[in-house]
Amino acid sequence: MPIDKIAIVIVFLVALILLQLVIKYRGKISQSSFPTTQNLNVYSRLSLSKTERADLISVGSQSFMVIFSKGSAPTVIELAPRDTMDEELALE
Repeated sequence: MPIDKIAIVIVFLVALILLQLVIKYRGKISQSSFPTTQNLNVYSRLSLSKTERADLISVGSQSFMVIFSKGSAPTVIELAPRDTMDEELALE
């Protein structure tokens, strides 16, 4: 096997390794530029079918139900706070 082919393969592998390191380094920089979300919680995930699911999410003191369906945009429904729901049930 000629030396020039071996050299080409080695140079190619070194280039791939360097590219991997650059991508990994840039990924860490972009992640640190985003603020941390400490008040975002996913409480429940329910599979409705193979292509649909519903998630119960809270952001701060607000709760949302997000329905994901393949081929369409997610539907976001804001849920009433639990205190409000208890008051409405008491009135009935």
